[in-house]
Amino acid sequence: MPFAFGIFDVLTYAIPGALQLSLGAYVTTRLGVADVPDLAAGPAGLVVVAAVGASYALGHVTYPLSAAVERVFPRWHRAEQAARDEFRSRVPEARERPFTDADLPLLLAAAEQHNRDTAGEVLRLRGLTLMLRNVALTLFLVLVTALAETAAGGRPVLAAVCAGLAGAGAVGAVREGRKMQHWARLKTLELCFWIPDIDERFGR
Repeated sequence: MPFAFGIFDVLTYAIPGALQLSLGAYVTTRLGVADVPDLAAGPAGLVVVAAVGASYALGHVTYPLSAAVERVFPRWHRAEQAARDEFRSRVPEARERPFTDADLPLLLAAAEQHNRDTAGEVLRLRGLTLMLRNVALTLFLVLVTALAETAAGGRPVLAAVCAGLAGAGAVGAVREGRKMQHWARLKTLELCFWIPDIDERFGR
């Protein structure tokens, strides 16, 4: 059975997992638990494969925690209905069309069936949404680490600056992720507008 590893996996799991793995390597080195440079000095191919695999697995493991952390920031939440309303406002011809009330994941499946290459743009936006959400968790952990370094490390000013940047980055990642999510929903509706028989499938 072939193993499919696409852009969605890279954005959603591998990249956030790599950042979390790097943070874990830094923390364990600072605590003296492990000597990461020595581990990285092994066979290059094996080290790369192990790092990629560990990043991907770690991204999966921390995915639920990332979703929980995101709920701490309700301010920029945009409901699905906001995308439907904006689409109808921009495209008056679609206001009475039945597909605009259909389930958005089902609409995405219809768009993929109609033209998988075009629907790939929605998958990219969804991947970016989840990547930013998962990166926000990593930045929150960086914030906690930097605050600990501020109290116990030898460079409190640098650690405090890193803490401030990590906190701002975490909030920004959540905000931008929700913007990407909104764009993905809009793009789904825009693609489905051009599917000839879409209203017959979701007719009232």
